[in-house]
Amino acid sequence: MANIVSRRSFMKAALAAGAFPYITGCLCSRRGADGKVRLACVGIGQQAKNDIFRFRKTGLLEIAALCDTDLEGPQCVPVLKEYPNVPRFTDFRKMLDAMDGKIDAVAVMNPDFSHFPALMAAMKRGLAVFSEKPLAHTFEECELLMKAAEKYGVVTQMGNQGHSGANYYQFKHYVETGVIDISKLTHLTAHMNNSRRWHKWNGKVSAFPTGETMPKGLDWDTWLGTASFHEYSKDYVQGEWRSWYDFGNGCLGDWGAHTMDTMHRFFNLGLPTEVQIKDVQGWNPFVFPMQDTLTFKFAASGKRPAIDLDWYEGVNNLPPLPKGYKAFSWGDDIPAAKGSTASAVKSVIPGKYFSLSDGTIWEGASHSKPIVRCGDDNTVPDYPTEGSDHYANFLLAVMGLEETRSPFSVTAPLSEVFCLGCIAQRLNRNIKFDPATKQIVGDSEANALLKGSAGTPRKGWEEFYRV
Repeated sequence: MANIVSRRSFMKAALAAGAFPYITGCLCSRRGADGKVRLACVGIGQQAKNDIFRFRKTGLLEIAALCDTDLEGPQCVPVLKEYPNVPRFTDFRKMLDAMDGKIDAVAVMNPDFSHFPALMAAMKRGLAVFSEKPLAHTFEECELLMKAAEKYGVVTQMGNQGHSGANYYQFKHYVETGVIDISKLTHLTAHMNNSRRWHKWNGKVSAFPTGETMPKGLDWDTWLGTASFHEYSKDYVQGEWRSWYDFGNGCLGDWGAHTMDTMHRFFNLGLPTEVQIKDVQGWNPFVFPMQDTLTFKFAASGKRPAIDLDWYEGVNNLPPLPKGYKAFSWGDDIPAAKGSTASAVKSVIPGKYFSLSDGTIWEGASHSKPIVRCGDDNTVPDYPTEGSDHYANFLLAVMGLEETRSPFSVTAPLSEVFCLGCIAQRLNRNIKFDPATKQIVGDSEANALLKGSAGTPRKGWEEFYRV
């Protein structure tokens, strides 16, 4: 981010001198007449609706354009009612053309596999970008997004909202001040053991769904984006896309960004050297398993020794919980499983814990909740908590007033960890990875999946893979 800040300063000076005929999207003077950030939204239903309304609460923006491939779907109604006079589109490419010079930033909040092309298109136009998590569907796409963010010098942020909450500030302060001595780390654990709001299959899939009549108004070709062609099926949409290897990143992509993010960043994990898989239930070659345990092995780095991170997913696949485990309540911004409420959830919620060689065990919920010591002595030192929320942080960064806490330089490697885990889940076997060459070793089938199912983008979408 220091490079982005210095580039911004350079550009401001150059613009003042008349050196450039245009202004990049991360500069204050690109904002609307009232000084607010002009935001275009790609995806407006489901989680996107929540994001849009959270953005609105900041008071720092105006919604300048709305884009969704299914504008006539009921999931889009709440946002369309709130913004009846805002220009609307079904194709982000047409939106970017039509709104050229009228927007400062783009929030990409559509399905996992659709983030990449919209983000690339916006960054190439010099626009700041906010992406829901996980950052992208494939390892290659994460690599390209990092390169694009550096090349175009735009403000970037991924929507792992806990990276602007107490968990972020506490981790940062404790590691920097030695409250948590990373040289003493012995093991990391992250888990998601609640039922899912998607994934109805339970391993019982023997083929892709047969084609069905499309709903009126759905732009299916744009919905597919860079993915290989599939005939429309209701079993792909409304969140079910996350079940399928071809479209989603499974439970790991859904919850890993909330449970692993602060450990990954402040313990400087980087990329794993190996991913092991066991305890698999409901595996098949089309959709993610209902249960599995992954072990990510990370090499030593600086003061931190080599360390394993175990990921447990599945209702009946609880990790061995440490003595004194607190089992935090749900946060207000974390949706409970379908059919349940925060007060009704009795099982262990998504979270993490890690052990140190001095016998200390720390536990934290998945999101913005703070970490605590397990056991009898659960007091924790104070830590700074000042700061904007995740949405305001992004908008203030677009204004040049803050730096984003979850830029692509941080979140692309985190998302790459998920992509490697998804490959192990898809093939149901262990993989070895070389962080230096960024290749899977000794397994050509797994290595090909770094580029995704098809290996190449669908015809007509190749341009987005060129930085």
